[in-house]
Amino acid sequence: MADLRIATRRSNLALSQTGWVADRLVEAHPGLVIEVVEVVTTGDRDVTSSVTSLTEMGAFVRGVQQAVLDGVADVAVHSCKDLPVDGPEGLTAFYPKREVPWDVLCGSDLERLPGGARVGTGSPRRSAQLALLRPDLAIRGIRGNVETRLAKVASGEFAAVVLAEAGLRRLGLGESVAYRFPVSEMVPAPAQAALAVETGAGSWAADLLEALDDSATRLAVEAERAVLARTGAGCRSALGVFGTHREGVIELHGFVSDEAGARRGAVSDGTPDLAAKNLIEVMSL
Repeated sequence: MADLRIATRRSNLALSQTGWVADRLVEAHPGLVIEVVEVVTTGDRDVTSSVTSLTEMGAFVRGVQQAVLDGVADVAVHSCKDLPVDGPEGLTAFYPKREVPWDVLCGSDLERLPGGARVGTGSPRRSAQLALLRPDLAIRGIRGNVETRLAKVASGEFAAVVLAEAGLRRLGLGESVAYRFPVSEMVPAPAQAALAVETGAGSWAADLLEALDDSATRLAVEAERAVLARTGAGCRSALGVFGTHREGVIELHGFVSDEAGARRGAVSDGTPDLAAKNLIEVMSL
């Protein structure tokens, strides 16, 4: 029998992320036997709604969380950017060290894309920032997993797609990156590239997960998600927030495009809540 059951979605990326978490847990607790519990979420079944609307309502995580609440699994692994800020009571999250957080182009370097080239993304945040950089591009919506989106580039349906570098690296597809957007060009989504590993608050599994928690990642992610919580902005909003924590200081970068126009901001402070509050004020969110 397994000592620990980990719930996850069935996508290749979700399973890769869960495998990475399982490996770190075994490293921290030698001899630990782990079972992966695959869950089909509402977001996996709905292939027509936009990714942004599905993410906003938690369609990719609720079923995985429920597996823990129902006792089917002990732990749940999520892409943290998919996690709504209003999660169910009774769960606590741990944050392993974050992967590289940048958005990237696959298919072409940004400068080499010809005018009118079709570029795919399902994110209003990415669309808004890309349109500021290259207003001559034809930016179009796209659905599907990482492999499906790359295949649409290979087939010529799109000249390029915008993806998260973290997902590509976790799938062993890092060589697909043709252009990496610096934070000055494209601010990532809140909690992008971070994993959230949830379990019951105060449970025996929480003691095991303590070994995974990375304090710098936690503080940065808490600041980014505090902006979401304070503003009520969801994935349908063209909002980017990215933080780093070094030597007791949280540096927070933001981007938003709304009825007041597109704007950026950056602040530094000592706690996640203060950094979030100050960014919101600076950007008039």
